[in-house]
Amino acid sequence: MNETINNNFRLTDYDVAQFNKNGFVVLRSFLSIALIAHIKDSITEHLRLLDENQTGFKRVGYDIFEQDQAIKSLLADDRFSGTLTTLANRSLFYTQGLGFQIEKEKHTGFPWHIGTQSFGYQRGEDFGCSMWVPLAKIDTERQGGGMSYVPEHIISGKFMYTDIDPAIDQMMRELAEMDRDSLDLEDYIELRHSILNSPALSALLEYYKHTDSFNLGDVLLFNKNVIHVSEPLLEGEIATRTAFVMRFVDIDSRYDETRARGLDFPMTYFGHPPSSDFHAKVSEKDGELIRESKLFGDNGGRILTKP
Repeated sequence: MNETINNNFRLTDYDVAQFNKNGFVVLRSFLSIALIAHIKDSITEHLRLLDENQTGFKRVGYDIFEQDQAIKSLLADDRFSGTLTTLANRSLFYTQGLGFQIEKEKHTGFPWHIGTQSFGYQRGEDFGCSMWVPLAKIDTERQGGGMSYVPEHIISGKFMYTDIDPAIDQMMRELAEMDRDSLDLEDYIELRHSILNSPALSALLEYYKHTDSFNLGDVLLFNKNVIHVSEPLLEGEIATRTAFVMRFVDIDSRYDETRARGLDFPMTYFGHPPSSDFHAKVSEKDGELIRESKLFGDNGGRILTKP
């Protein structure tokens, strides 16, 4: 593909300041229309259709576009790597692509959350970020269907990585040792999701949230501490909204075996598989550099080097 980045895109000092302050920034007209069309035309074949009774999403996909030449060209584009590494102020490593699709007036997407699953294999203090790419126009005043996010300088989700997630994992392990029969899957899921969606905290998040409209080619870059939520797709001309997501970690990010094993709790005790097994495949050795994982083979094409 000749053009992955819009030739007219220029990163501004304002963009950098917004990312540093809020933990997120909307990059207007960043990706080329040709790349967006390519992803949109082929993403459905990478997604898995969920049960009709599933209220979160219609289709999801993990580890998608792994061998796609257009995505490889994007990662190799100096303008792309230069933009992301300047915003993150570090070199980055691309870990995986994902896809999510919601249907209008039917699916709710994700409640308020952080990247517990998405970044649960790396050390809590290590940097991670996501680039969210909507494949349909998002109009907040009409049909919605985008995302909302809270500035990190107001409420950061860092405490979830440093305090809440480790405390939940330890408590559940101790309960399993004392009385395994008392464990309940629904109670565990409620514990995982209810903290950020409790009445008091969700009221604060709703008050401080930012919700943007997007044209094709616009993207949202946000770090893993940004608390965010899906916005429902309302009645309107768009039947489904699909988004492509790219995950990145610090080039020197390391595997955290304890955190990764915590994500296996539902499978170990309830036979309930996680939404993705990426955390279980990426490494088997605590402290291993993620970029050196055998999962990625020749990782050269995944490295974004800061100029």
